[in-house]
Amino acid sequence: MGILAMVALLVAGLFGGWPPADRDAPPAPPAVTLLPGAGDGLVLGVTHAQYSLDSWLTPGQRTSGEQILGATPMLQNQHIMGFGVGNPEPAPGSFDWSRLDERMDLIERTGGTPVITLCCAPDWMKGGAPGTTDWDDLATAPLPAHFDDFARLSATVAKRYPQVRYFQVWNELKGFWDAEAGAWDAKGYTDLYNQVYDAVKAVRPDALIGGPYVVLNTWSSAAATDHPSEMRGPYGVVDQRSLDVVEYWNQHKHGADFVALDASTGTRDKGLITTPDKASQLYADATRWARSLTGLPVWWSEFYPETAPPPTGTRTTAESAENPVPLDQARAVATLDAVARAAEAGAATMLLWQPEASDDLPYAALWSAARPGAEVLRPTSLTAAWTWLAPRLREGLVDVQRPADVLQFSAPGGEVVVNPRPESGLVRSGGLSVRVPPLAIRLPG
Repeated sequence: MGILAMVALLVAGLFGGWPPADRDAPPAPPAVTLLPGAGDGLVLGVTHAQYSLDSWLTPGQRTSGEQILGATPMLQNQHIMGFGVGNPEPAPGSFDWSRLDERMDLIERTGGTPVITLCCAPDWMKGGAPGTTDWDDLATAPLPAHFDDFARLSATVAKRYPQVRYFQVWNELKGFWDAEAGAWDAKGYTDLYNQVYDAVKAVRPDALIGGPYVVLNTWSSAAATDHPSEMRGPYGVVDQRSLDVVEYWNQHKHGADFVALDASTGTRDKGLITTPDKASQLYADATRWARSLTGLPVWWSEFYPETAPPPTGTRTTAESAENPVPLDQARAVATLDAVARAAEAGAATMLLWQPEASDDLPYAALWSAARPGAEVLRPTSLTAAWTWLAPRLREGLVDVQRPADVLQFSAPGGEVVVNPRPESGLVRSGGLSVRVPPLAIRLPG
């Protein structure tokens, strides 16, 4: 069977009757409470970005997307400014919660467990005029003199949304790069973190707060950077300056409930330097390092498994030439492989950045882009496997195995098999040897 046809059948099997007949009826929220880090399982989730099932979509688009989003309980993360919402405090003491309220309603309506990322800061905290918003300046950090103002805003957010227990402080150290020192301003970030931590805990002692949400940059080799670390593997060498941030924050933080990381498998200088499945070892190595250092649950706030064509000189088989793998499917395979690596290492959470597909974000998503004229939003090559795995991973029911380089997620009631290689592989299933085509996803049944 051709790969396109196989994926279509598998997705249709899991999402039978798609889209729903009654497009005005949102899915019923599942009655599930997620507690990342409290058990042995990996909790999957998404981060809503600029476009995500907003009110201007057609009823068919919005409802079909909400059914995908609500098909399984997940963490759903939203920033407090930007990334689909407006300025929450355009002037001191003057609040606008309209867009953030809409996103929180979406999360509740689809049965998600909400997460809030406390980023970014209103312009007046960055030296701008009160009442103005320059979206080109979104990534600027608040001035140290306004750290306390941002902490108060964060506490106000925590009080406004008592249903939210999980809070990430800031995003990728935006605005905290010290160009003169050629390093991250770990002290400046940690000062902001501590003020936010103290302010939120004062009004919401039940809140679970984490940081530093730093990007673990990698290089193709130790010779490619002046700041090599001992964390290295087929993915390259991790930049020591990224690890320094985690170490400084861990030593000087007032407290934390989890440690937040972010990484791509592409290196800074040469992009992806090996096959996607080998590069994903980064998520295992970094997870084990952070757990050992901090003793905290590890969250992958963002993860970007790169895909690439086979290296120059790789022979194209007749099979792969006859059935070329769609890019969407290759991205889904790389994503599932990254999830497996993190799960094997004991990560607590992985958040998929932007559940809606986008031409400018070359990574896997859960539904198609909301293009004009499209009647509904469609599941992607990742959707069915993600939906099947999410509740089983969360409960710690999945056994991850790699027989003969084929990835196998086994759980009571079935298994998801992923072949991350550009050639066919064999896997034992039900006492039989089953051939899995290149870069294919085989779902239960």
